[in-house]
Amino acid sequence: MNEKTIKKDDIGKLLRALEKDRTVYAPISDDKCISLSRLSPDSVVTLEYENFKMSAKNFFFPQCEVLCTFRQGAVCDVPVPDEKFVLFGVRPCDARSLMLMDKLFGEFGKSKDPYYLQRRENSVVITLACSSPCSTCFCTSVGGSPTGKDGADIVVFETGNKLLFDPQTSKGEKLMNSLSEMFAPATRSDLSARNKIVQDAEKMIETIDLTGLEEKLKNSFDSPVWDSISKICLGCGLCTHQCPTCHCFDMTDEEDGAGSGRRIRTWDSCQFSLFTLHASGHNPRTRKTHRMRQRILHKFLYTVDNLNEVFCVGCGRCVRNCPINLDLREALRRLRSEENK
Repeated sequence: MNEKTIKKDDIGKLLRALEKDRTVYAPISDDKCISLSRLSPDSVVTLEYENFKMSAKNFFFPQCEVLCTFRQGAVCDVPVPDEKFVLFGVRPCDARSLMLMDKLFGEFGKSKDPYYLQRRENSVVITLACSSPCSTCFCTSVGGSPTGKDGADIVVFETGNKLLFDPQTSKGEKLMNSLSEMFAPATRSDLSARNKIVQDAEKMIETIDLTGLEEKLKNSFDSPVWDSISKICLGCGLCTHQCPTCHCFDMTDEEDGAGSGRRIRTWDSCQFSLFTLHASGHNPRTRKTHRMRQRILHKFLYTVDNLNEVFCVGCGRCVRNCPINLDLREALRRLRSEENK
């Protein structure tokens, strides 16, 4: 049995000890929200939060990053990420999204992404299981769990005044072994408490029946439901910006006028009107109906065909934070029940 425990009050001490040879990010509260932030001398770590507004994706696939620099047409420098870091407190849905991104950028991708993969190699992801999921969560409908282990190196459970650490990978075991003096072996009582958390948390989550959705979507391209679903959409792109599995990006070359410059990768969104604008001036997705259709088909059909995975982890951010309350769960229900012709 590899499970270990520490007292909740000692979590700050544990994270400080990890700072000796790596950067530590943890749930830290400021005046506006709780976010996964870098630990500083005056940081106070909290365990009371639903989920972060932004997912852990940004640590591995940054919103903007320099891929290389060049001079007179020749590549001069390819900056490879070298920071070793720990993410503590990632929720299971976000950890699962990393497992999906691993397949996209590494395992099944035609070209492996060295920037993403190096960051994954340099990281240790410690998940904090959900004991009180949000009302907008639907992770169990898309293959996840509020106490899931996918994508995590260690899963942590709150059991009363203790935290139970359950290592999932060799990286997780190595990290725990390096601080073995801070842990105590888990007792039968600790394990029973963990098992009850698992059972209770899953009962709190609303389940969406997606049986047969893939076949429905295959015949839905010209369905009038897309117009109805997208009618109130603003096209702001918040849903894709906060989504832990959205991965569209643009590439830009910047030059200084003297032959030197850099190539930058920046997040983009299929919900933006100029996303598919061709150099010729033609745009195959001029209407937000087309863009909404692309977003949903990509996540629930195209990635299933290409990677054998639904690229939605049910985190509920797009439901919870949409400025006009467009609910993806309701859209999926309607698409599944629609008699497509």
